[in-house]
Amino acid sequence: MRFEPVDSFGTLLARYRRSAELTQEELASASGISARSISDMERGRVRAPQQRTVQALATALTLDKRAQWEFLRLAKAGRARTGAPGQQVDDPQQVNPPPCQLPPEVADFIGRRREVERTLRLPDARLRTDRRAATPVVALSGAPGVGKTAFAVHVGHRLRGRYPDGRLFLDLRGTDPVPLSAHDALGRLLAALGVGAAQLPASLAERSALYRSLLPGRRVLVILDNAADDAQVRPLLPVSPGSLILVTSRRVLSGLEAVGRIQLDVLDTADSTRLLASIVGPDRAAGEPVALRQVVTMCANLPLALRIAGNRLASRPRWRIADLVHHLSDERHRLSALTAGDLRVRTAFETSYRQCDAISAKVFRLLSLVPGPDVTVAQTAILAELGHHTAAERLEDLVDASLLDTSGTDGRYVLHDLLRLFARERLAGEHAATDIQRAERRLTTSFLRNGIRAGQLLGPAAHAGSGGPRPDDTPGTPADAVRWLDAEQVNWLAALRDTARAERHGEVLAFTRAMNWYCDLRPTGELWREVFTYGVRAATALGLRREQATQLNFLGWALNRIDGMHEEAARTHQRALAVAMAVGDRAEEAWSLQLCGRTELDAGRPQAAMGLFTAAIAVFREAGQIFEEHIARSFLGSALHELGRYDEAVAAHRDAVAGFRDADSVADRNVLALGLLRLAETLEATGDLAAANATFREAGAIAVGVDSHLVEALAWFGCGRCRHELGDLRRAEQHLDLALSVFTDIGDRWLQARVLHRRSSVLDKLDPGRARAGRERALEICGQLDTARSRALAASLSAGLAAARG
Repeated sequence: MRFEPVDSFGTLLARYRRSAELTQEELASASGISARSISDMERGRVRAPQQRTVQALATALTLDKRAQWEFLRLAKAGRARTGAPGQQVDDPQQVNPPPCQLPPEVADFIGRRREVERTLRLPDARLRTDRRAATPVVALSGAPGVGKTAFAVHVGHRLRGRYPDGRLFLDLRGTDPVPLSAHDALGRLLAALGVGAAQLPASLAERSALYRSLLPGRRVLVILDNAADDAQVRPLLPVSPGSLILVTSRRVLSGLEAVGRIQLDVLDTADSTRLLASIVGPDRAAGEPVALRQVVTMCANLPLALRIAGNRLASRPRWRIADLVHHLSDERHRLSALTAGDLRVRTAFETSYRQCDAISAKVFRLLSLVPGPDVTVAQTAILAELGHHTAAERLEDLVDASLLDTSGTDGRYVLHDLLRLFARERLAGEHAATDIQRAERRLTTSFLRNGIRAGQLLGPAAHAGSGGPRPDDTPGTPADAVRWLDAEQVNWLAALRDTARAERHGEVLAFTRAMNWYCDLRPTGELWREVFTYGVRAATALGLRREQATQLNFLGWALNRIDGMHEEAARTHQRALAVAMAVGDRAEEAWSLQLCGRTELDAGRPQAAMGLFTAAIAVFREAGQIFEEHIARSFLGSALHELGRYDEAVAAHRDAVAGFRDADSVADRNVLALGLLRLAETLEATGDLAAANATFREAGAIAVGVDSHLVEALAWFGCGRCRHELGDLRRAEQHLDLALSVFTDIGDRWLQARVLHRRSSVLDKLDPGRARAGRERALEICGQLDTARSRALAASLSAGLAAARG
């Protein structure tokens, strides 16, 4: 059948459909194109259908080659920007690409599996809850350079089969000085949907209404990239189901309602390494794996930074990866080094920074002074000299701008590592050096003041408040104190270092003195070695001999907790003893004797330790320090235990524990838990396993109450040993697993190896494969430690592995 020539695609479509004796619904079923879309094309409301749509219709209509050519020609003519009806388009190269075309897939897109799957599920979840709901909207936000556009394009291609009526992509230019207006954005979207220039309404409201009228019955994906704010996006959101809108923005767009939200973070280390390796090439990456990981770390897992680093290496084939590490190693110049062609990390950050108001920008700059990984509202208020409420508002503004992120801990905010470098650059460029120094001093003073208050709350003479933390972060209760000291360790340690460098000895000494009780709850040798070294120097500089003796004893205690430092610890305590005796401080003399005894005991010399503990008991009694006398007696029990004098050891431990029972401060309750732990170990050695197990459990319960992780884990370890000896293997495994978990969390590798050794013995009868894996892991740890005791344990582990193989 021949037709008269026509000059529009819609007219030709209607003729071919009627010739095939198909209704619009039947053609929709055959082609996969919605009946509404077919109707719009035939009525001329859509004059520029996409090529894939046209091909699907041609196939369903079973057109011959000549008819297909005419069909495609008129569709191309409709997509031409001139929009001239019947324009001849014999050469496909003369046809401009359709507006709002989805960019090609990102060839090396890596990672984001969880976020992609969640994005793909969101529309279906929305339809399951309400099939009449408006078009699903997914708002994708994240920091500059995190890869929002690449993610959106990748998702767009993954959704190809779900949205057969079109996938549109529009850059809203939200980071430009003048973003694309909603009016102009709608013009482009309408053109992409086939509305000719002459048919475009003049007003924003009319354009929005026409846009929304074209989408019902269609399945279209619209990606609105780089949105400026909620107001720009709102007129672009359809109200009918069936399609999907994906919006990307550096801002959170918190004003949009009923949207699914995806927050993109930096990549994890594994995916970052894969991305960088894919750019530089697998052989080159495999040749320098250590340097590759260093580049990933210096790029802080930010996709834009990784791509720039990879491009720099790819464009310099004679460079080693280590050469780039050298260029990136200086933090002052790292952002300058992260430049490749027109890609610049600094430029990406500057675009968002310029959009901040003056106060928010000032807060952003000052946040670079906080040493730790996150910051509180109170710290921000101190830094920027703002009220608490204003500081909170400005932090939220920065979160909305994706220059800051919220932490997993309530009330804390995180600044990405590279953004921190950028903030530091802007701080140096926009603030006088004296202003920066004053801000640093305000922050340092605050950390030390709160640290002193927190430490004092844990001691026996503490006067705790009734509430929780105050608005200025000052701890109010012992529990607050422990949480604050744990959370702010990086910050208070940095403040202490700065104060020591500035030789403000009085402030240093006040802080180290207050750490007396907290250090027993978190007995990390290297940390306290540094802290109490500052204390010794401060006391010496001030000429305070009594304080010098005290700080030397604190330092010796820390050294004794570090493998291979027992002799150094003993010499430090002996120095403290000499100073205490010289100034006539009998109490500190007794402490020195007791601590000298502990170094002897830990060095495997219990007989010498027993003599020192006995002397300490006598001096404490003479000084009227009864509680401290019981502490020395508890250690005397441990020395007797090591000598095999178990009945005497049990008696000494019971006397000490009885003296600790009336304790009510956090510090003294921790001492009670430690005393019970020593008693339980001796009861275990006597074979009274039921009593030992009960005593371990009591010690563990008290340790949990005072948040003493090490004592808690030691108690679980003891319970596991007792259950093992009693033949209760399942309970033994459970207790040992708990102990191993805590020892792993606190980083005590020696105790990890010991628990793994015992746990493997339990598992020999329950799960030989896991028993072998546990011994191998413990053996690896012992090899890393390489101390006398770890070598002895390694020999036992090797014997166990050999026995299992035999």
